[in-house]
Amino acid sequence: MKTPLSRLHIPSPALGACLLAGIERDTRGCSLGELDRLNYYPATPMAVISWIFEGTLHLVEGEAQGNRFALGPPLPRLTLSGPQRGPVASWSPGSVHALSVGIYPEAFKRLIGHPVESYRDRHLPLEAVAPPALLRACQAVLDAGAPTTFALLEKEIRPLWKEPLRPSPAPYIGDWVRSVATRATHSSAGRSLRHWQRLVRDWTGQSYRDLQLFIRVEEAFIHRVAVRNGGTPNLADIAADAGFADQSHMGREIRRITGVSPARFGERLANDESFWYYRLIAGEIRQCG
Repeated sequence: MKTPLSRLHIPSPALGACLLAGIERDTRGCSLGELDRLNYYPATPMAVISWIFEGTLHLVEGEAQGNRFALGPPLPRLTLSGPQRGPVASWSPGSVHALSVGIYPEAFKRLIGHPVESYRDRHLPLEAVAPPALLRACQAVLDAGAPTTFALLEKEIRPLWKEPLRPSPAPYIGDWVRSVATRATHSSAGRSLRHWQRLVRDWTGQSYRDLQLFIRVEEAFIHRVAVRNGGTPNLADIAADAGFADQSHMGREIRRITGVSPARFGERLANDESFWYYRLIAGEIRQCG
């Protein structure tokens, strides 16, 4: 039986300062149960453009209760999602082939022409937001629907993004936040802390304190993934290593980002098809480690 395809796309250096990464999901030809067709994603400070090449996706409204969950209307085939302050889930009634690409907030402002915080916790048709050149580029990718979707996307976006090359590391939010803080420090030399804070918020759409939440949860995930061969993680040690005040603090913040407790998260990471996104990122972390 065919298994679902989940693929992580790292952008080329030409777009390393624009795109965080692409996530592709293809379940065509797969036999999946109703709950296996759920897709769980964490909260994120990034904007995301999604292409739905085949099939249909609905956002899950509210929190799923066992086998029951409420659905919103079908998402547009080209969807813009702003930064999300809480976890997001989607569901497909059948097979689906889709690509979602994270965009750094600074790059989003340049491409769209509006600050990213204007779209926080929103999901909109891309055509309602994007300027004509960007919409044409994204529509060309949708119309092609080829196996090389991410390569085509880079080809279409590159003329719209004329910036120096920047290497594209593994898609760690912590690396991005630290680079923003460093650039703000250099730009604020001799100025006040308030000026530094204003720069960070202008560039990212969030305060540095809010961004640190994503760093801590990401660090906890990295430490959790490092526990190999099915070993039982020491949650207290992970909390300390990731910079939480204690294990309870970690539990609250992981639930805020993912919607589940650390213990439950570990179970679903190992066994739940709908947590495929987290397994994909875990695989990248293991390769980099």
